[in-house]
Amino acid sequence: MFCANGCLTGMSADQQSFLIDRIRRKAGAPVMQVELRDEQIIECICEAIEEYSSYVNNWVLRNRLGEMLGLPSEIDFTLKYVSNSLYFERSFSQAFANQQGIGVNGTVEVKLDSIMLSGGVQEYTVPAGREINEVLWYTPNFINLYGLDPFSQQNFEFTEFGASFAGEALYGMMPVFDTILTAQAASMRNRVRGAEYSYIIKPGPLGTKILKLLPVPTVSSSQGNTSNVVGTPGTVFYNYTDRVGYYGNSSFSGFNANPGFTGFTGSNSATTQGNGLVSTFADAQLNYISFAQLNSVAQTWVKKFAQALALELLGKGIRGKFNGKLPIAGAELELNKDDLINTAREDKKILKDELTAQLELLSYKNIMEERAAIQEAVNKNLGYGPMGIEIF
Repeated sequence: MFCANGCLTGMSADQQSFLIDRIRRKAGAPVMQVELRDEQIIECICEAIEEYSSYVNNWVLRNRLGEMLGLPSEIDFTLKYVSNSLYFERSFSQAFANQQGIGVNGTVEVKLDSIMLSGGVQEYTVPAGREINEVLWYTPNFINLYGLDPFSQQNFEFTEFGASFAGEALYGMMPVFDTILTAQAASMRNRVRGAEYSYIIKPGPLGTKILKLLPVPTVSSSQGNTSNVVGTPGTVFYNYTDRVGYYGNSSFSGFNANPGFTGFTGSNSATTQGNGLVSTFADAQLNYISFAQLNSVAQTWVKKFAQALALELLGKGIRGKFNGKLPIAGAELELNKDDLINTAREDKKILKDELTAQLELLSYKNIMEERAAIQEAVNKNLGYGPMGIEIF
């Protein structure tokens, strides 16, 4: 017998003949005539194998798609074990690693540059091709060199005893929590009466960026109002990565992240779809499983499902002709199409539900949980055993 997708590969002619006769017998032969041709029953067997393959392949995608993503799409994953690479998880962490310049997944160098500030100038240009990660423009720490606020009432009280608020003696006498509370109070005053340091990054001309600093850098009081020398700080640093060779460059885009890929999968040969790498569950290659690759448990399911399909075909496609009523001389013969269809559909539902429950029970997650429960039970049982006596 011929099957277009090769699903019957491995099934001998004798096995096919036996299965065909078995399905006919389950449908009522030889007591009743079963109006099914061999090629129709073969089609039911192939459809059953395809149905089983679809369930198994969906199970594989659920359990192993993370390991398939990013691999060449020409790889046939049918009945292949894919090792736990954590590639999917690492791909998420790589973006953060690139920004921070840390971790084993970082692929770009984080560089440091600075901008000399000018008094009264708020906006500065960052050269093109730079992806800014962090601008080191911080609100100054309100815990000063001595950890004290010279305008604190408590400091004035200490001064009455002859202690200088900037002296080491007072620094040692003050409790630490007082220093922390003083810094918090100074920070709150600045937020209410002033503004904290912040910045805005805007796009500039020709790929540049405009860095806008808040508050506006001020002129140093020692230089007078005519100078453009900035007070504190006079320089602002920022971390960045070069976009050359990175995601902003077409040489490293999603379109051609696989440079060796030259295939065309679109209806128009001039249109390339994808980059030859697995990106979704739709392009991971999972083919139909042939009969020879099914174990005895899977073959039993396929045989039962093929029988249900054959009964449905017999009832709906053959005995359902003329609405199941065959006119004869002087009478009308009513065929059992409804019984066949209802029985077949019920059997199909039962088989699908059983297979779905089995695949769910045997998911990798449940397998690991079950093994952990077994190991925990083993450890618990061993704990009840007598402890050995060590003799020195």
